[in-house]
Amino acid sequence: MRPVPRSPRLAVCALVCAVVGAFAGPFVGVPGVGPRPAVAQQPVPGVPPEPTSAVAAPQAELTPLGVSPRGALLRALLVPGWGHAKIGAYTRGGFYFGLETATAYALVRTRARLYDARERAALRESVLRARYATEGVTDPSEIETRLEADEALQGIEDLVSSREAQQEDLLAWGIFLVLIAGADAYVSAHLARFPTPIEMEAVPTPDGGAEVSLRIPFP
Repeated sequence: MRPVPRSPRLAVCALVCAVVGAFAGPFVGVPGVGPRPAVAQQPVPGVPPEPTSAVAAPQAELTPLGVSPRGALLRALLVPGWGHAKIGAYTRGGFYFGLETATAYALVRTRARLYDARERAALRESVLRARYATEGVTDPSEIETRLEADEALQGIEDLVSSREAQQEDLLAWGIFLVLIAGADAYVSAHLARFPTPIEMEAVPTPDGGAEVSLRIPFP
């Protein structure tokens, strides 16, 4: 009789069953799902049985948090680093606090420089208009032409445009930082509730393959 060839789908099904079994094993109390029955070890003649320990394995405990993930998100949006501090992530909280504070300082300083540049442009334009009025120039189109030809006024207006672009960039960057800090605090609050990291184990099979299993402890 010829050996029946193994189908790749069977190996995939076996792998899926192993993963599902690893996930479903820790669930106790779910209908249809329960812990695996303990297999009694058969005594070997001439070999004394191994002593069993009466101490139960310690169960994984959730990390106590003083705030929910949504609360951490709202705190991170209101005050830089507050949401991270509530979940114990002081390093990331300090990082976001410093970065957002520096961005806010740069934005305030840019706005002050933009105000000064606009004041200088307005002062230069008023001086030129007064000069043109003393020279008897009253045509609005000619006045605008002379204003555009003034190099000092054009240099100040270019500075105003540069400050405005810098202000928009800093504002967009600040909004991005606030949103990414809130998202980081929300995800960190969720991850802090996991008792231990996920464990993955690969066991070789007799046919030359491998059986991969994942272990996620649940409280």
